Amino acid sequence: MELGVLERSPEAGDVGAIDDLVAGYLTRAERFASRAGAVRAAGDALVSASVGQWAVALGERAARLAAGLDDAAGGCRQVAEVLAGYGAALRGLERRVMVARHEVATARIRAVAARERYAAAALAGGAVSVPWAWSDVPAFPAVPAAAGELRVWQAAVQDAAAGLRAFRASCDEREELDRATAARLVGIDVMTGYAPGTAVDAVVDVPLVRALASTGAGTVTAEQAREMALWFYSLGIKISDSRHNQRDARMLSDFLDVHGDGSAVVLAALFEALGGDRTAALASGLADRPDHPSLDDASSTQLALSIRAALARGSRVWSPAQAEKFADGLFDPSNLYGHAARAIDYLFADPDGARMSAVLTVAVADRLDAYEQEHGKLASGGQKLGYRMEMTGDPGSEQRLHLDPAASVFATLGTYPQEARDWLTGGSVDWVTHAPSFDRARIDYWFGERDWSLPHSDGFAGIGGLWAGLQTSHGLLGVHQVASINDAVFANLAANPSAASTENISNLGSLRMAEAIAAQLHGLIEVGVMRDPSNRNWSWEFVPSLLVAEKTVAAAVSREDLVRVLAAATSQPAGLSRTSEALVQYEALALNAATSGASPSLALNRIAVVWGVAEGAINGANQAEYQRLSDEVRAAVGLGRMPVNLALTGVSNPIVAIGLDAAVSHLEKEIVQSMTPDLPARVSIRDPHADPIQQYFTEASATFRRTGLWDGPELRNDSELALTAISDGATFYRQYEDTAQGMHQAIVAAAARADATPRGSNG
Repeated sequence: MELGVLERSPEAGDVGAIDDLVAGYLTRAERFASRAGAVRAAGDALVSASVGQWAVALGERAARLAAGLDDAAGGCRQVAEVLAGYGAALRGLERRVMVARHEVATARIRAVAARERYAAAALAGGAVSVPWAWSDVPAFPAVPAAAGELRVWQAAVQDAAAGLRAFRASCDEREELDRATAARLVGIDVMTGYAPGTAVDAVVDVPLVRALASTGAGTVTAEQAREMALWFYSLGIKISDSRHNQRDARMLSDFLDVHGDGSAVVLAALFEALGGDRTAALASGLADRPDHPSLDDASSTQLALSIRAALARGSRVWSPAQAEKFADGLFDPSNLYGHAARAIDYLFADPDGARMSAVLTVAVADRLDAYEQEHGKLASGGQKLGYRMEMTGDPGSEQRLHLDPAASVFATLGTYPQEARDWLTGGSVDWVTHAPSFDRARIDYWFGERDWSLPHSDGFAGIGGLWAGLQTSHGLLGVHQVASINDAVFANLAANPSAASTENISNLGSLRMAEAIAAQLHGLIEVGVMRDPSNRNWSWEFVPSLLVAEKTVAAAVSREDLVRVLAAATSQPAGLSRTSEALVQYEALALNAATSGASPSLALNRIAVVWGVAEGAINGANQAEYQRLSDEVRAAVGLGRMPVNLALTGVSNPIVAIGLDAAVSHLEKEIVQSMTPDLPARVSIRDPHADPIQQYFTEASATFRRTGLWDGPELRNDSELALTAISDGATFYRQYEDTAQGMHQAIVAAAARADATPRGSNG
């Protein structure tokens, strides 16, 4: 007797789960029936309101959908009926299989026991024992004395065979039950109501019809708004695949513009569904072919602006996980050499009008940092999207700068001060100590190694914006963190070759660096202008301030680093103007402090040194640029680099000797002079209408003397002659001139060393 068939499981299946499905389909049937009534009501309301052909089309669609929903409800009931029958049949089958298995098992036990007793009787009567399977006929002569045991054995074997036949029948029944049930389910058309119609094929979902009806009545809910977002997702996909026309573009643009901050969840749902990869393709595709015959420039431009603004609003309600998933999409490998660079640059290009959220900005910055430090710049060529769409004006405007998405991302990151600081330094840092230990890799790369120069990037505007933005802080630990970052930034910017030439700095880049310097000017004057740091291993230190009673926190910046960065910050008109404004503000505060208890002589001393440092940095940068251009001309005519004497003499008024080597012939000199730009005239950072600086100091001293506030020495150091306001003015003027000369020489010397040092590409 073959018992292998018992290994099959015709009773397999969760009858309870099937019962749950039946209940679910019955509930769904009720829901479809309810929606059918609601859709009919919405369609009737739209048509009766006469709000245009779009409403009429929706009304027609609503009627078709309502009829289809009735069909769907009927279909769900049919499914429930079929599944209920299936569950009942499976439940009965389960019982029969259990009985059959039990019958075979118990019959086998009875048969084996009878066999053993019959065999024992045979041995007692002298028969030879022969092996005997429990389901086979005995292989030795009959034993009359044990005939009763033989009958018990025969009955048990017959019962086992009957149980096996019942089990095989159950297996066949299960196969037929499954086939019949599947056939009945296939024949039920549950979704008849969703077949495409005419004229409004795009509207294919009941919740959307209801949502649009509610929008017309002004009663739309957040859930209904999400339904609309998911419908416009398909429109976004269509446009990103360049299968769109003006009507598509305007429809999506209008939808994005309608949803402001109050319904940002709609936009969040839309862009989360699109993902970073599709959004990049969507934004980039609008500029790929601005001459697309089915899409004029106006609709393309407007839609691109709407996408950026809508993503900014939607990203504000994202969690960090949602933002990171979107950022992963932007950096999808299939996008990195296509849409990604231009799209990221464009999406982050307007932090004032369409600022991406902090979580999205940090997520993208993380991926930019990881990518660049391993592979180099994300974009190695091409133009900004704004250039292709002519979103700004004249040729040569900064919108037409070389494509560099990192610049836009960092400009945005700078609008989130704490996030920017933590991104640069990492978290869990002890900012109380003067020499905090934190990871400087990002500062070292982005400020010290990365090439931000024109025309390869934006001329330090984006990274400068990051630096300027992070200056705002609250609490003492925040101030320590800012000062520690500033210490590292000054050291790195001063060593960055791309910041050494004024032509590399954009007007906006110089402004942003000047803003960063202005924000920390009081500390820089004490450490960086008046003296070098007390300890170069420190990142910050407490210093007395002329302007406040308490000590102030100053970054541990060396004068050499300060003057190099200050030269870059004042290299263009915008940065020069902001620096001048900051110095005038400091001057006013210093003079006001001197009339309120601070030292007047110390105030004038600070003012003289501050103006000297600024003017020396500016004129030094101009001189260095002139020298560089002269060297290029000499190289072009075959003369090679000429030695330049730029050493500090150590006297109170250093003299800078700049000239060509005496061996250069008269003809060569004439060639160089004809091709080299004129020696730059000295620039004064002070207002051209202000009094001459020596007169300014003289009159300031006289004023303090008249009011009895003057605290300077009364006699000269080398004689018994009394000092006067005129001699005070001369002293402070000489201090101003010496400082300016020293700064001038330091800048030119640093530039000469940088030009003489071979270097490769840094970004």
